[in-house]
Amino acid sequence: MPYSKAKVYSDGSHYIAIPHTPRKKRLKKGVKIKRQVPVMEELEEETTPFDGGVQMNMFDAENKAQVVEKSTEAVPKPKSETAAKGQTEVSPPRKELFEALYKKHLFEPKSRRRQAVYAGMRAYFKSDEEARLFVELNFERKRKNLIARRIRMTRKANLQNFDYFVTFTFDDKKHTEYSFRKKMRNCLSLLSSRKGWKYIGVWERSPEKKRLHFHGVFDIPQGMMPGYFIQVKDYNFKNHRRQTTNQNTYFLEKFGRNDFEKIEDNARVGEALAYIMKYMEKSEEKIVYSKGMPQYFITDIMDEDIVCTVGMEDQKLLLFDDFGCWDEGEYIGQVSKETIAKMPKAN
Repeated sequence: MPYSKAKVYSDGSHYIAIPHTPRKKRLKKGVKIKRQVPVMEELEEETTPFDGGVQMNMFDAENKAQVVEKSTEAVPKPKSETAAKGQTEVSPPRKELFEALYKKHLFEPKSRRRQAVYAGMRAYFKSDEEARLFVELNFERKRKNLIARRIRMTRKANLQNFDYFVTFTFDDKKHTEYSFRKKMRNCLSLLSSRKGWKYIGVWERSPEKKRLHFHGVFDIPQGMMPGYFIQVKDYNFKNHRRQTTNQNTYFLEKFGRNDFEKIEDNARVGEALAYIMKYMEKSEEKIVYSKGMPQYFITDIMDEDIVCTVGMEDQKLLLFDDFGCWDEGEYIGQVSKETIAKMPKAN
């Protein structure tokens, strides 16, 4: 049986489909469900004042008053009142404290980082076990978030045709670090919306001089490159040899040094993505995406295009490399970059 409106992504080697499963619609915020509660007949209660039901209602009301009184006593006082009276100092939220300590020891080895974070958190817990459990759970949260970011980036990248690996270097003669970040992102955003540029990148600092860079892979449509390229020869202090960089005059004038390396094959795309991923993991910098870069494209899947089921509980479908793409019952063509561009997208 065919699967309609399946979400398809590429893992770099194969196309994998996630069948569409309808979900119940969620109510909008502020919408309340009115429940019909059976109402006791008031006439019966009035005619029989000593009825057991009436006595039970009085008993429930008395208990309810006691419960409300106890619950109000258990509610802690607001932090502002406590701090105003000077009784106790307000402690920072534990999660915020964990994030600050994690960032402070980010560039240390993992075992030393874990010990340093635990030492900083210990004073905010009653026992060693509580503190260690909290630290372990948050380190696990960090690990899962990193895996999710890597998967998202890989799926987005595998649906694009990147043709340049680009590096922009901060020049203190032209910008401050703040203006360099802000104006570079604004410039790339305008090139994306006006000229169709697609890119994935990350900010990083050089190991020795800590100079700010932006590394990214770019899909630049033909004829949409501002300025022109010039060959610049200089010395690479890291590799200790002379090199030739391909720099664009438009970015050279506005931002300073840049390097546009032409990507000739898909293997170089994988290397560039691994390079970006390394800095994402090392510095916890957020990935910068151009607008309109989806993770999936939507298509109907026919039975003859399915190799087998994969994933947890066999919920995904492994597809043949030449499967057909369908949109609303219309055959669009065999899967390819051109066909994928015509299909509906999703995130």
